[in-house]
Amino acid sequence: MSKQLNQSSEGKYTHLAIEDRAKIEYGLNHKHSIRAISKELGKSPSTITREIQRNSTYTKGIGNDCIYINECDIHHICGNLSCNALCKKRCSKTCAKWCASYESGSCHRLLESPHVCNACPKLSARQCNRNQVVYRARDAHNKYRELLVERRAGFDLTLGELVDLDETVSPLIKKGQSPYHIVQTNDIPVSLSTLYRIVASEELDARDIDLKQKVRRKERKSNRHGTKISDQIRMAKVGHMYGDFLKYMAEHDTFHVEMDCVIGKQTEPAALLTLHYPNLMMQLAIYLEFHTSACVVDALDTIEQVLGAELFVETFPVILTDNGAEFSDVESIERSFFNRKKQRTKLFFCEPNRSDEKGSCENNHRLIREVIPKGTSLTAYNQADITLMMNHINSYCRKKLFGKCAYDLAMDVFPEEFFDLLGLYKIEPEEVTLKPSLLKR
Repeated sequence: MSKQLNQSSEGKYTHLAIEDRAKIEYGLNHKHSIRAISKELGKSPSTITREIQRNSTYTKGIGNDCIYINECDIHHICGNLSCNALCKKRCSKTCAKWCASYESGSCHRLLESPHVCNACPKLSARQCNRNQVVYRARDAHNKYRELLVERRAGFDLTLGELVDLDETVSPLIKKGQSPYHIVQTNDIPVSLSTLYRIVASEELDARDIDLKQKVRRKERKSNRHGTKISDQIRMAKVGHMYGDFLKYMAEHDTFHVEMDCVIGKQTEPAALLTLHYPNLMMQLAIYLEFHTSACVVDALDTIEQVLGAELFVETFPVILTDNGAEFSDVESIERSFFNRKKQRTKLFFCEPNRSDEKGSCENNHRLIREVIPKGTSLTAYNQADITLMMNHINSYCRKKLFGKCAYDLAMDVFPEEFFDLLGLYKIEPEEVTLKPSLLKR
């Protein structure tokens, strides 16, 4: 790696500079091949290919891209019999929605390497109405810088410190030294675990493949999470991080709900989605058949269907959650079930490894564990059982609430239909049970 990350060098593994990206754009504009561009920059062809794939700009076409557009003579596909115009002319943007014969036609340039529109004469003449993928050096470099800042959010290092660390650590790792040995024998500004994370995030010349123990060990399998969370939601979190949450709450007169998941047996896919109102100390729980993002979205869709769109927006205006993979589908969590173009809530993420930022939710899980101990299978329960358990928990008098229970406060805040529709009710104090016997049949 060069002494400065933004300075190009002869090595194949340095970061691309704005000058490198300008050369890539020039090559694409003049129909140079990937191999020719890589030779010019002294990089591998795969590096150039990944750069183009990651940092090209996608623009949705404004025209009708159906492959049958020229011969189409369909009328009244939308059911409006008073309209005499051809559908392809009057409703060209909604053909995909109404017409069963619609078939999107991809431009041959995007199907062939390098999969961009840079050299297309129609692009320069502004005559193309199809979807466009264009590589622009300035836009690509801005994307790269944003991702670089996001990836370093968990490392308390300046850019200069990271460069110095790389110059010290990478040659030693490539000599076969272990990170532990390096930490013990060199004055570096990070801990051993942080050094492993920095190597894994590919911020240094050294990679995981250079760590002998790392290569030898198989990655732990997990049916619940699948791929690593950093790969799934790093980009989805842009604009939804904890700093954005604090700014949004300061600018809006509203409250937030803390969302999390409680799992049963590690080997089973079932889980509980919990939604906690920290100011009221009231918590809801939804049974999930699978601990996946699709099931989380389905659960929220179900709640919205039961409550209706207006009441859902009123009672779930902002949601704060952790970095679990089950919350990776930000767009689907935020959009309304009834109208997918409308937003039903705002979703934000805590900082990594900062469960204290939604500590009230985490603390309330202790009461759930009183009824369903950790490691207990959830497959024996259904939603009625889970709602019953939460009714007992929310009817439990708290010292922090000055002897009141969560329902005492919540019933003064939310309309009565909120409780009726979700099957929520207060348990008499002498009947409250927080033991596994509550759900034993």
